[in-house]
Amino acid sequence: MVTSRRGSRWHLAALYAATFLSTVGDGSVQLLLPPHLASTGLSPGTIGPVVAAYSVAALVSRVVAGAVYRADRIALLVSGGCVASAIAFVLIARSSSVPVLVALSAMNGMGWAAASTGGLAAIMELRRGANAGVVMGWYTGFIGAGYAAAGFLGGVLGDHLGTAGAITALAVVPVVASVALGGILRGVRHVEAGDYPRRPSLSAFARLQPYVWLAFFIALHLNLLSGVLHTYFPLYGLAIGLSLTQIGVLTGTHSALGSAVRFVAAPLFRVVPYRRTLPWLVAIGGLSVAAMVLSSAYTALLIAWGVLGLSRGVLRVASSALVMDSSREDGRDRGAASGVYLAGLDVGKIVGPLAGGMAVEVMGLRSAFVLAGLGFPLVFFTFLSWLRRRETSG
Repeated sequence: MVTSRRGSRWHLAALYAATFLSTVGDGSVQLLLPPHLASTGLSPGTIGPVVAAYSVAALVSRVVAGAVYRADRIALLVSGGCVASAIAFVLIARSSSVPVLVALSAMNGMGWAAASTGGLAAIMELRRGANAGVVMGWYTGFIGAGYAAAGFLGGVLGDHLGTAGAITALAVVPVVASVALGGILRGVRHVEAGDYPRRPSLSAFARLQPYVWLAFFIALHLNLLSGVLHTYFPLYGLAIGLSLTQIGVLTGTHSALGSAVRFVAAPLFRVVPYRRTLPWLVAIGGLSVAAMVLSSAYTALLIAWGVLGLSRGVLRVASSALVMDSSREDGRDRGAASGVYLAGLDVGKIVGPLAGGMAVEVMGLRSAFVLAGLGFPLVFFTFLSWLRRRETSG
């Protein structure tokens, strides 16, 4: 089915709203899951693997979703993922067995990953020649707003219904999102079945443009840095005399600015090519992290966290746009490109706290932050330089 450009805009707007809704559900349950597990008697050492199963399963699901992707399967992929998450919500609230909880957390992660991978691919299908920076500004903006709203909704429901009751009630959200997204995605252009392999194939990953892998490394960097800072900066902050309230204001400012600036990025990228901003954003973000150890003055730290939030938000938009523009015109690699990019976020979320912990053990908190801030920009600029030389010589 082919839609007009005007029709595509309406479908995009509806897809943004449905994405916000599904993100609210996912974020709320992520907030409630650790206290719920603790209320069932699980120890902190047991809660960790249950929560981690979500991210590991999501990472695997990205590859599977990319392999089975076809434009005429988007609705099934997205709606099926939402339903899987809804079922996991209900069963998690009623389970106390650790192996069962690990399996259900993994099921939730796979459902969310399938839905979000398909959703990003759908955005690519519905683009219809629109500016990639603008489209991704709105899309990632609604994702950020969804997670921000999830903090409020999850907390309120948890206080009033208890964690088990809140998680059960939240199962309604992915069900509604499943119905909404299924209807919206009927407007996605279907490519003839013969244009794709009949069986799931990993060949689309081999055909990906090099800039998709650059976007993957940016996504990995964003969540790796986030994992390091959100895990270990509270320890550093307490060591230099900050209160938990002050630390909370720093991280809250970072998150709020990072979410809000995504909407600003949409009109910004109408006039400024997003590719031109990538090197600057990577450098500014890295320097902001390294600068956190230069002064213990609270104003300086607030500025560093604020600048990092702004650069992260715009970089999230720009890297998503890079994926959109780097997918092939025939559409065959859109699922793979979407899966690879979002897998970068998953890998960063998993590796960040682990790599940060090892760095802190070896060199201490200050040096670990400097390494986290300056290490990736060096890798990024090396890879970007190689890509540009490759384009020039090719």
